Amino acid sequence: MARSPGSAILAGARSPGSAILAGALATEPGPAYSGRAELKWVAPELRVLDDSPADLLVLHAFSDERPLSGLAGLVDWRLAGALSSWRIGGFSTGAFGERVLYPTGRRLSHPRLLFVGLGRRAEYRSDRALGVAADVIEAARGLGIRTLTTGLFHLEALASPLERVGPKLVHMLRSGSGLERVTIAADEEATRLVKDGIQFFGR
Repeated sequence: MARSPGSAILAGARSPGSAILAGALATEPGPAYSGRAELKWVAPELRVLDDSPADLLVLHAFSDERPLSGLAGLVDWRLAGALSSWRIGGFSTGAFGERVLYPTGRRLSHPRLLFVGLGRRAEYRSDRALGVAADVIEAARGLGIRTLTTGLFHLEALASPLERVGPKLVHMLRSGSGLERVTIAADEEATRLVKDGIQFFGR
């Protein structure tokens, strides 16, 4: 399995046979943030991301998602096909729970990218989405991340009403230990549904 230069499989990833880099990526976790993280909504566009810097950009994709779509596809284009090349070379498969950390240099306003596998689309459910989000929060804490940008972990692709499960995801992200700001990149309709759910269910 060829390893992409500068990238690594985070320890604890569930992808069988993945190379594990233990210790090298971890930093001392910062002190727990006592309040809820600030929440910001942005459009899933590169120019908007450029104007909304954060410590970490979280991208996610299904193992059978070809080609990469949405924000992951846009970022892949900005990175000259780096994410696609991982898949072609077998470095990253998108298996459920897989996490790849990648330094972006100056190509994005986010110095580090965390690419997360969601497994097969047909097997994906809202409880899996929330589980992946919890893993991301834990990884961010271990890396000392204060601000992050993420999508909705493909909740908008599920049959479950987004206005019901979306607020649970937002609450989980905002409650993450050490996080001071969470930026969610989502289209207008998904943003409206989640916001309506937050208002109705009080999350």
